[in-house]
Amino acid sequence: MFYKNIKNHAQEFLNKYKKDNPTSFAAAQQAIGGLLILDGFVGIDNPLAGKKRSGIFGSLFGIAFGLFFIFGAGLISNFSGINKLTAVTSATVVGVSQPTYTDSSSNDGSRSSSCTVQAKYTVNGKEYSQTSTSGSSSACSLTRGQSISINYDPNSPGAFAYDLNSLKTVLKIFPIAGAIVVVLSSINFVIRLLSIIFGWKLLKSGRALAKTLPAGTDLSTLINEIKQNFAKSIFGVEVNSEIPTQIPKTPKPPSKK
Repeated sequence: MFYKNIKNHAQEFLNKYKKDNPTSFAAAQQAIGGLLILDGFVGIDNPLAGKKRSGIFGSLFGIAFGLFFIFGAGLISNFSGINKLTAVTSATVVGVSQPTYTDSSSNDGSRSSSCTVQAKYTVNGKEYSQTSTSGSSSACSLTRGQSISINYDPNSPGAFAYDLNSLKTVLKIFPIAGAIVVVLSSINFVIRLLSIIFGWKLLKSGRALAKTLPAGTDLSTLINEIKQNFAKSIFGVEVNSEIPTQIPKTPKPPSKK
C-alpha cells in the first residue's frame, strides 16, 4: 500500500511536467527517479521526531535482528544450561545478593531489579550450598531460612535456578518478537526494492529523453528544483535549499538566417 501511494503520487507529479514540455518532463523523471532510488537504499529524513525511514539496508538489518531473536532463545538455553535444569527439589535460602538495577523501558524512570540466591539443598544424600546460575526479580523478596523450590541439573546438581518458569516465559517471547520483526522488515524490504526499481526506470527514461533535447540543454537547475518540490510534497523535507523558483522553458533552436 505504501509503495502504491508513492508510485501514484510520483505519477501525478510527473504528469504536471509532462504537459509542460519535454525539458521539464525529462528533468522531472530524473529528479523523482533519483529521489526514489536514494529513499529506497538509505531512507530520506523523516521530519517526525527527527528520525529516518528505514531503507533497504535497514530492512536487511531488521531481518537479521529478527532472526537472532527467533534462534536466540535456543542459543541462550543451550549456552546457559537452562534446558538441563530438569529436576526439582526443595532448598533453604542461605542468602540473597544485593539487587542489580537496570533501567526499564517505561517513561516514568522506574528500574527493574534482579537478585541471585544462595541456597542449601540435598540431592542423593549429598548436601549442596550453591548460588543460582541466573538472577530474577522474584529472588529479591526472599529471606534467609525461607524454603523454596528450585530446578537443578540432575547430572550436575551444583547448578540450579530459582523461578525458572518466569525465565522460560521470557525466552518464549523472543521467537514471537523476532518473527514479527522479520515479517515487518521483509515487507519494508520489498517496498524499498520496488521503489528502487521504479526509480531506476524513471531515471533511465529521463536520461533517454534528455538526449533528444537540443544540444547544450542544461537540466541540472531544473532537476534540483523538482527534487525539492517532490521531496517536500511526499517526504516533507528539503533536499536542497539553494534552488531557484523559476522553471526554465524549453530552449528554442537557433533561427536560420
